[in-house]
This record gives sequence, C-alpha cells and structure tokens, in this order.
Amino acid sequence: MKVKQTKMEKRYKQTGYYYAKYYSVECPKCHKEATVSHDGSYWGWKNAELKCLHCMHKENRADLLLYEVTVRRNCPDCGKQISAEINNLKNPPKEMNVTCPDCSFSAKYTTNISSYRLVNKLNGMKGDPLFNYPLWLQGEVKRNLFWAYNREHLEEIRSYVDAELRERQSLYLMTMVARLPQFIKEAKNRDDILKKIDILLKR
Repeated sequence: MKVKQTKMEKRYKQTGYYYAKYYSVECPKCHKEATVSHDGSYWGWKNAELKCLHCMHKENRADLLLYEVTVRRNCPDCGKQISAEINNLKNPPKEMNVTCPDCSFSAKYTTNISSYRLVNKLNGMKGDPLFNYPLWLQGEVKRNLFWAYNREHLEEIRSYVDAELRERQSLYLMTMVARLPQFIKEAKNRDDILKKIDILLKR
C-alpha cells in the first residue's frame, strides 16, 4: 500500500527578537562593511561606536556632538543691538568678547550655548539611527527601498517572505513583521525580494 506524501509547507513563526542591537553600515572611509553598536539602552546611544574591521576606522557618537554659542545684547554704550555667534565648536566658551559694529565698544558677555549633532546626507538611502551612515544591506525592489539592519534581520525577513504559512502577529507587540513595508508582505513580490536578499547576503 502506497502512502501519499504531502508537501511540508514552509511556516513562519515570529521570534520576538530585537534586531536593532547593532547595525551593518557602509564605512565612511573605505566604503566597506562596518558595524555600529551600542549597549542597548536609550542613554547608551551617546556612547555608540562605529568600527570597521577592513580599514580599522573608529568613531564614537559623542564625537558628533557640536556646540553653537550666541550673544544677543544691546550695546551699553550706544544702545544699538549687537549679536555674535560661533558654531561647530567642541568646547564652547561660557564667555566671549563682542564688539559693537556701530560704536566699537567692546565687552565680554555670557554666551547662550546650544548643542546639535552632525547629520550625514544619504540622498534617499536608509541610514542607521545613530550615525546616519548608509545601511550596508539595502537595495531597490520594484522601485521600493528594501533594507535590513544586519544579517540576522535580513535572514528573519527572508524566513517571513519565503513562508507559505504565517503565524498571526501579536496585537500588543510591535513585531518585526508589523514594521515591514506593505510591498514586502505582498505575495506578488516574493520572488523579487528573495532574489534581492540572496544578492545582499553575498555582499
């Protein structure tokens, strides 16, 4: 008696794993794959590091923090408004000398200090949330930007796209699948996305 064998359907079961523990990015120096890592906490982001094992380039997110100092006053000699500002400072001064452009009166004033971070321009690419360097694992699928934080994240997306059965997602957790763009979830794009994933995994 022959036993009819049934095809095993590929099943996706969500893991609940947090993939944003580190990011694979393009090194700003050698343009090869580098890693941005942090300790997992929001406050630990300020100590995030970029390391490239190809050219040994390193960066600390704290290095991106710069300061701007400003002075806005009325000249005590002629009453005209005086102003001055200096930006891109690593060590902002608490006081600075400012000269009135009308009467040339000069005095030392307390500065207002504000901080900001340098932002890299990506021209439509997806960047990591700490340094905003281009993610290493990204490309275009049918005019849609496809990306993953790292290889573990990419493999998880592959498991989801390749599955024929998908477990219902949690209603109270923002799972990896819940964050996926709609074009990745559409069956008509499955083959194109799987091809793109194979290409990215070989980078």
